[in-house]
Amino acid sequence: MPPKLRRRSTGAALSHAASGEEAPKSSETSPAPAAAAAGSGRWTRSRSARSHLGLDSDSTDHPRVVSGSSDQPPKKRKKTTTAVAAAAGSTRLASRPVPGRYPDYPSLRPGQHTLSKKHMSAVQEWMEECSRISKLEKQARPEDIPTLRDNPRDPLTPDAVVSSQDKAMVLRVARSVVSVSSSKPDGELISQCTGIVIGWDGANKCAKILTSCSTVCDFDGEFHKPTFKLSVRMPNRTITEGRLLFFNVHYGIALLEVKGDFQLQVPSFGLGINYGQDVFALARDENMSLMVRHGTISWLDYPGLLTNPYMFLSCDIPEGGSGGPVVDHDGNIIGIAFDRNPGPVVISITTIRTCIEMWHQFSRVARPMLGMQLKAVELLDVSMREELCLEYNITGGFIVNLVKVDSTAERIGIRRGDVIVFKDNRCSTLPQLEDYLLSLGWGYLQGLSFTVDLKVEVHNLADSYKESITFPVPFSDASKRVD
Repeated sequence: MPPKLRRRSTGAALSHAASGEEAPKSSETSPAPAAAAAGSGRWTRSRSARSHLGLDSDSTDHPRVVSGSSDQPPKKRKKTTTAVAAAAGSTRLASRPVPGRYPDYPSLRPGQHTLSKKHMSAVQEWMEECSRISKLEKQARPEDIPTLRDNPRDPLTPDAVVSSQDKAMVLRVARSVVSVSSSKPDGELISQCTGIVIGWDGANKCAKILTSCSTVCDFDGEFHKPTFKLSVRMPNRTITEGRLLFFNVHYGIALLEVKGDFQLQVPSFGLGINYGQDVFALARDENMSLMVRHGTISWLDYPGLLTNPYMFLSCDIPEGGSGGPVVDHDGNIIGIAFDRNPGPVVISITTIRTCIEMWHQFSRVARPMLGMQLKAVELLDVSMREELCLEYNITGGFIVNLVKVDSTAERIGIRRGDVIVFKDNRCSTLPQLEDYLLSLGWGYLQGLSFTVDLKVEVHNLADSYKESITFPVPFSDASKRVD
């Protein structure tokens, strides 16, 4: 009967399609009704079964075998997989070796005790295999990749720079921060400090580097070695030789010159530094790794420290950080940090820039020699300031903390504990006073005078009187330390 013949024919076709053979022609089946049914949109039981098994002509994964043809079109999925594999095999990434696979920890079989000899032996083998793979990974790993480093090189830097804004600011300033070192002819390291780019001449490929004078001389200004070599490591890790232009022990600075085809950036400079200001101190180590400390500017009472322009940092600076920049939250360099005893100190960038301008014009720096250590009344605690105001009518000026023996100040009668008020300039902080006195050195450099007469008012609190006098301030242009 025709229905039965159709079912047998359908089953045979399915069987041949599944086996990949060509379906034999049958004289008992007629293709016309099937074609008519397909054309009319009606589904026969044979077509429904083929569609259900994925053998319909619209199926891509299981194409229908065409009678009279032995070629089957390749599957699209296989073509895609083959193409991806071929593309991957042609890249450098695909040629990288597969990392070692650590074995799973030995599992216990039912009824097996953790201290059994067999299990302990399996654990021992597991540990040895893990150790072997770990050694292979270390051997295959490059020497120093930041993304594979477990701990930062400087453990204090992450805590010093926390916010995204401060990180972006520090990275911007770091483009101008270099490492400076001095060494003997045999290569032995003498001193390693930090420096900053303060000038760049693109036409002549010449840069000026500001750093600490400890790279070239000792505390008294004597050169380390007459034949020492200066090396400057740039932010791009390039090492070049530096040439000393000048140094000044009193301010602790040295100016170097380097030449080369560098891409250097000159930082922005602030207008000065204030007590209590929140700052960041940047430094470089011998490998040019960036190190940062976060602190505030303070004033500490050290009787043996005669250098008035020094202010202090509430935080330590890293080893090799002497000569590095001190910046505010806007990224402006407001001072230079130096490693001094008893602690890190800061000199205002305005004072240093005046020194550099003097050297550019006169090849020397004229600095004032007060012969006193002062501290600002403004920095006293409120209780002492109230006492000075109520009992002595003193609201500003500078307290004499120490008078140098045989100095001009001692000869004219100034003593420890007096309060001095400079009438020609109402300075309230020591950096402001230093900038004012340093500005008077231009006359000395031009040969107009060897001293400058300052009108000051001296308050003698011990005898309860005040006196206006003329204080002759001498200058020195020596780079070495002058007593």
